Amino acid sequence: MEQIDDVTVSVIIDRFIDDYKIRFTEQVVDVGRRLKSMGSVTGCTPNFFKEDEGLAPDDLVCALYDVPDKYLRLYCIRLNDSIVIVGSGGPKTTRTWQEDTVLKREVDKMMVISKIVRTKLQNGELRISAAGLRLEGDLFISRT
Repeated sequence: MEQIDDVTVSVIIDRFIDDYKIRFTEQVVDVGRRLKSMGSVTGCTPNFFKEDEGLAPDDLVCALYDVPDKYLRLYCIRLNDSIVIVGSGGPKTTRTWQEDTVLKREVDKMMVISKIVRTKLQNGELRISAAGLRLEGDLFISRT
């Protein structure tokens, strides 16, 4: 069973940074700047993301929008302009993520997490706060 919580998410983004900070230093710094800007200035507006990266049109899986001629992808679930669940990713070396084993694995994980989160939102186990800034309720996500 894999637990997804605040600690695990921190480990996921730390691992992403550690894996790519040497080969893609500038792009890792750019991803960090974008995340910081979203968290403190701009919010998670659609212009930061390449949407519809998953297979289902409503799965909310997206990639942090890539700068032309850059290859590093960070996959996320964008719930609204204030809430994004950050996953992992890697360098895009093929035409589509489905052709790359690392990216396919990461997008597949995000699609599973998205389905769980959307189900919990629909059945009331999770809710978006009145201000629209936080997820509240049962944040424990596991899969076997």
